[in-house]
Parts: sequence; C-alpha cells; structure tokens
Amino acid sequence: MNSNLNAQLLYGNKIELDKEKSFWRKTKSSFLLFTFFSLVGFYYFQFSLTTIISTIGMFIVLSLFLLKKKLNWMTLCTGYLYVMSSMLFALAITTGGIKSHAVAFLATTLVTSYWFLGKKASRYILLYNFILLCTLLIIEWTNGGPLFDPLTSTQQVIFNWTLDLGILANISNDVKSIDQQTSLFQSKLQKNSDELIQFGEELSQTNEEINAQKEEIESQRDKIEKSHLQLSKSLEHVTDSIRYAKTIQMALLTSKEELNKIFKEVNILFRPRDHVSGDFYFARKFGNRTLIVVGDCTGHGVPGALLSMVGLEALDRLQELPESPAELLEKMDHYFFEKLRQSSVDGNQDGMDISVAYIDHDYRFQYAGAKGKGLLVDNSGVIPLKSTTRSIGGKFKKNKVFEVTDMQIQPDTLICLYTDGYIDQNGVKGKIGSLRFRNILEKYYLKYTKDCIDELETVLNYETEGFQQRDDITVFVAIHH
Repeated sequence: MNSNLNAQLLYGNKIELDKEKSFWRKTKSSFLLFTFFSLVGFYYFQFSLTTIISTIGMFIVLSLFLLKKKLNWMTLCTGYLYVMSSMLFALAITTGGIKSHAVAFLATTLVTSYWFLGKKASRYILLYNFILLCTLLIIEWTNGGPLFDPLTSTQQVIFNWTLDLGILANISNDVKSIDQQTSLFQSKLQKNSDELIQFGEELSQTNEEINAQKEEIESQRDKIEKSHLQLSKSLEHVTDSIRYAKTIQMALLTSKEELNKIFKEVNILFRPRDHVSGDFYFARKFGNRTLIVVGDCTGHGVPGALLSMVGLEALDRLQELPESPAELLEKMDHYFFEKLRQSSVDGNQDGMDISVAYIDHDYRFQYAGAKGKGLLVDNSGVIPLKSTTRSIGGKFKKNKVFEVTDMQIQPDTLICLYTDGYIDQNGVKGKIGSLRFRNILEKYYLKYTKDCIDELETVLNYETEGFQQRDDITVFVAIHH
C-alpha cells in the first residue's frame, strides 16, 4: 500500500513539474512576442502607442522571471494570464479594435488557464475576458468605429498575420504540454493495466492455494471428527467399564446389612475421586471381637481400586483374628509383599495406609495404624488415635514396630476411622482440616451417626463447589453394640 501511495505522489509531482516547465516556455514565447511588437511598432509602423504597450508587456513578463524563486509558479501563472489579457485588450484598442487579431489571441488564454490553473480559476479568466470584449464592443459602438485605427490595410494584414503566428505558437505550446501529459497518462494507464493483470494472476493463484488449503483443512477436519468419534466411543466403553467396576468394588465392600448386624449404629461417607476408589472399608465379627479396617491405597481410580481389592482379599481370607491389630498389620504387609512380588527388581512398589481397630464384647478397644487415621468421641471430647509412621507394602526397610493403643471405651463412644481425603480437600476457605473435622464429630456425640455423616457431606459439597476433588474420601463412623 505504501509503495502504491509513493508511486501516486511521484506521478502527481511529475505532472506538476511538466506543467511548470510548459508555463515558463510560454512566458519566454510571450517575452519574445512583446519584444518583437515593440521593435516592429517602433521601426516599421512608426506607432509609439503600440510600442509602449508591447514594452510594458515585455517588462511585466521579465518581472515574472525575477519572481520565479519567490512565488509559487501557479500564482505567477494567474498574474501572467490577467496581464496577458489586459495587454492584448490594450493592443486590440490601439491596432484597429475588433478587427485586430489581438482579440482572437484572447481566446488562447482560456485554454492556457484551463490547463494550468484548472476549471475553477479558468472561469474567472473567462469572465474577465468577456468583460474586456464587451468593453471593446461598447467603445466601438459609442464611437462609431475603432477608437484608434492608425494602421493601413497592408499594415493591418501584416500585424494580424504576426499575431496569428503568435496564436499558433501559444496553442502549439499548450497542445505540446497536453500531449506530454496524455502520453504520461497513457503510460500510467498501461502500467496500471499490467499491474492489474499481474494482480489478477496472483489473485487467481492465491485463490487456488486457498482452495487447496481449504480442501486439506476439510480433509483434516473429517479425520479429526472421525478420530473424535472413535475416541468418544472408546471413552464411552472405558467409562462403562469403570462404572461396572464400581459395582464390583461396592459388592466387595462390607454390605450395609452386615454392618447393621455388627454395630448399634453405623454410617459411612464413601466418595471415590474417579468412579472407583483406592479407599476401602471392612468390618467383620470374629467370635466376641469385632474387626474394623479403613484403608487408603496408593493412587486413584483403577490402579488404586485394584490395590484396594488386594487389601480386601487379604482381609477376606482371614480364618481367625490375629492376637493384636499390630500382628494383623504385619500379616497384611507380608501379604502385599508376596502378592505384588515386591522382592523382584521390576515388581510393584505400591502399598497402603491403613487403620485397624478391635472391639471386644466388654468394650475393650485396641487400635493400630500404618499411617492410618482414627479418633474416638466420648463425654471427655475427641481422643485422637496414634498411628505408626510406616506404610503397608513397598521395598522400604520395616524397622518400626506397629504401636497398639489399648483402652476401655464407653458403650456410647463414637468410633471414627477415616482416610486423609476429607481433611486435605481444598475449598473456599482453604483446606477443610483436622480441627473442623473433629468439631463436627464432637457436635454429634450422643446423636445419630447418620446426621453426622450428612453434615460432613454438606460441608464437603459447599467447600468443593468450583474445586476438583483431590483424593478418594472415606469416613467410617460407628457405635458398637
């Protein structure tokens, strides 16, 4: 765009420059013409008035050259045309009036003004010349003939013939200037035409490239849509499979009916992050003792769910309950180590955090945890249960011995085993945290466990609105018979 604009400016400047050159050629011709008439009038016609007028015109034209560097050429051209018309008018009066060919010379000034100054300025020159001609007519009408008629018929013919030569020279100069501009216009028009043809060819080529790109894009779009459809179907199959896996996992967890037989009251908040969960819970009576287990396996979704099935399988295979929760944790650690071939170099290294509680018929309570989490709520408040900082499974050295908490609880003591998914969940007020979790549990001591779980879930729903669930969540709340 900038190059086209520069070309247009250069083109306009060239026209202006050619007009200026043509104007100064015209003034030179006028200077020679006035000089000629000054000499002819003085030596041949012996007519002093014509000589004076021509001499005045000669000096006026000479003054234009002196002002060339001080004034714009168009301003000088305007002055020149008015002076030229005035001089020709004076020359016509002094050389026979209307019959003088100086009147015809006036017409050439109109062509000059239109070409050099444009339509608007030429109208004022036309009006001025019209006034001059009307003045000449009125003078001859009132006078009954020319005001001055000093020339003989032979002199008049020679004088008019000389003016005719001047008219031809003047018109020739204008025609030459117009012809130059016409040639310039034609050259520019031809150049523009060639550029348009070239642009048309480039546009056609660009259009073909765009069409080819469009076809390629449409082809890629069709492939993407096909791939998207295939991925959607695959995702649907995977989702259906995971949903079905969830029903299998729920079937392996201790059922609500069996839990109700074991406990006076029991309710569970179980919320997987990805359909299936790496968390699990388990409860069973072994004679006079009740076993409660809540586990949190490594990972989420399908990998975590597979590990949870290993943990459930280990618990389900128990024929009798080990003497203490610590002994049960050691057995599960050994089971994971063997089942997942963790002694092998390329064996699985995953494991779990787990809480284990025993309750006797006389309310003797034993607890051991492998990084598990648990607490009791009674009339004295919330009692946190201590776990050992050691996980089940993995290749790490097992130097630490699982600690056991052994205590007597009240019949109405609220037992809570849970994973860290709830307290670690981000929400509108930051992490929910252990303190808030314990305050809710303490508030529901001697109340229904279902109401406790309902409030925990309400708080969780409020806090997680607009936030993604970080981990699997399990909260097991029960009161023993």
